[in-house]
Amino acid sequence: MHYVAPEQTRRPLVTQQKGGQPPVAPEGSWTPARPTEVAAAPAPAGETTNVAQSELTITSAPYWTYKFSNKGAVATSMAITAEKLSDGSVRPITGADGQALELVPPIPEGANLVRPLGIRLPWMPDLGSKINNANFRIEGLEPGKSEIDLNEGEHRDISFVYSSPEAVVRKTFAFTGGSLVFNTTVSVTVNGSPQPVELVIGPRFSDQSDRATGSYSQPPSIMASQVGDRVDHIDPRSITPPFGKIIALDGASKRIELDKPLAQDVDSIQVLGSDGKLSLGFARVVERDASGRSLVLSSLPDGVTTGLKVAQGADTRRRPFIWAGAVDKYFGMIAVPASPGTTISEIVLTNASFKTGGDIREYPSVGIMVPDGGLRIFVGPKDRHVLAHYGSLLGVDLEGLIQYGMFAVVIKPLTPIIAGALNLGYKIFHNYGWSIVAVTVLINLLLSPLRLHSSKKMKSAAKHQPRLKELQERMKLLKKNERKNEREIQELQREQMGLMKEANPLGGCLPMLLQMPIFWAFYIYLQQSLDVRQQPWVLWIHDLSISDPIKILPVIMCISMIGSSMLQPQPAAADPSMKMQRMMTTWLMPIFLTWLFFFSAPSGLVLYWMVSNLVGVGIQFAINKYTTEQPAGAAQVEKAEKAGKQIDRPRGRKGKMEKEIVGGVK
Repeated sequence: MHYVAPEQTRRPLVTQQKGGQPPVAPEGSWTPARPTEVAAAPAPAGETTNVAQSELTITSAPYWTYKFSNKGAVATSMAITAEKLSDGSVRPITGADGQALELVPPIPEGANLVRPLGIRLPWMPDLGSKINNANFRIEGLEPGKSEIDLNEGEHRDISFVYSSPEAVVRKTFAFTGGSLVFNTTVSVTVNGSPQPVELVIGPRFSDQSDRATGSYSQPPSIMASQVGDRVDHIDPRSITPPFGKIIALDGASKRIELDKPLAQDVDSIQVLGSDGKLSLGFARVVERDASGRSLVLSSLPDGVTTGLKVAQGADTRRRPFIWAGAVDKYFGMIAVPASPGTTISEIVLTNASFKTGGDIREYPSVGIMVPDGGLRIFVGPKDRHVLAHYGSLLGVDLEGLIQYGMFAVVIKPLTPIIAGALNLGYKIFHNYGWSIVAVTVLINLLLSPLRLHSSKKMKSAAKHQPRLKELQERMKLLKKNERKNEREIQELQREQMGLMKEANPLGGCLPMLLQMPIFWAFYIYLQQSLDVRQQPWVLWIHDLSISDPIKILPVIMCISMIGSSMLQPQPAAADPSMKMQRMMTTWLMPIFLTWLFFFSAPSGLVLYWMVSNLVGVGIQFAINKYTTEQPAGAAQVEKAEKAGKQIDRPRGRKGKMEKEIVGGVK
């Protein structure tokens, strides 16, 4: 299903740096500079903005609703409520719990976090904090109104203005009805001098009702695309990890002493709790000694004691970025420079952990240095069609938000094919579960010739296994006197190579290897697409994008894996080690894989693998029934030995047949 959005002005794609040279900021990029020095004379008195705290709601029905507080001119709520599909219909979007979607988190009590679209002043942090707590005057809004309704395609500019004797601040947001992109410009002037400003995206931008954990979940994180097409996916736990601990403390002077020095270019720290995870609070470094271990802080977080770990307050990364923002499993908030050819010169990463609702939750955010011309901000689902549309609109490749893994060159082309097949199946069955079943059956039927080839190879391997084992035993005996038996050893090695080339047991794995990219493409589709999100199959399966709540599907899938293994041609196992190997591949491995990977996997992914196994069992049963060639396994050899019969075995480099009397004289 394709996404449709109102037409807007397009801009050319940002060119990529070629060759192995390091990325260079394109012409027109903006590099931050320190604030211009101003005269020591006192600034002229100015009027301080004095308005009551209020909230503004902007709605573009039925697509999205944003709420802003004039305290700090920040977003307090962002919800994507629907999307328009290619057929003109509108599909509602809700949270993971089926209720209204909320992408902005409540800030934990006592957490000193900058709210979404708040600002930071790199060289005036105290002033930045003051501005984020000041009430702004709203311009572009009729007196007495607190709500704006935008029709599709309708434009509206809203400005938040704050002034005081020391600073003048203006934030302007430009919205378009039906569009998932809005423009923002920010200016801060101190005593007539423009200041570099960072706009904050986050913290913890995500579906706030999504409580999923485990390897198949994607917690809120930060992503940024560098010039040169490299996309960084930054795990919040890797942002400002602990580097030292407090070994001495003086509460009166707000001085702490660390066991390791703080880097000279770091001007803030975060104090962690006794578990080394939860955040007690942030503090600015006011003064430090030459060693970098003795620090005077702007304040001491509540509960600080000796022995607690400390981390840097922020991680600054200075290089040209094409876009940067915050994401979760299905949604993203991404900032792109508004002026063509401009890059983001600097991003600042922060993260804090707090306990909310009994769970420890990460609150990562990214401060983006605002370039000349401002930023264009995308807020929406990480759906391929949505990202392709708005990426073209913004002149950047937003599809980098979808992570295809290390085999992206194979997986990425497969994903749209899988998506197209599943959407076609949905039009037929009106159920994505049955669509997955139908597509899986079709894939296995298309791969059935390979399965037949695989079965023949495995039967050939089983047929020659006794002779291979015999050759191995003979070679062991001959190698006791390697010089004397050199010629016979070489002859046996040639025969062994001929048998292995003919059997090639690895050929039996071909269908499995070919299915792995398809399996991963299914996983990517289920992880990113809103098509299957919250879609039911039957009975207890109410959402194919999350794990089976009562684990019936994984159990059936495990049984199907065992059945599939049992039907595969195997050599007769007289050797105890061979018996153990067969038991492990037939029983232990399916149980282990199910427990490790599939119990928490999305139901749609388990359904695909389960149906694939069941269809494979049926195809293999038919192959076994109608294949006339029978393996000459250990049972036949043993029977021939007792009867003293002749059997044919391949021998020598050219595959000549040598007749032997088993158990008799040659």
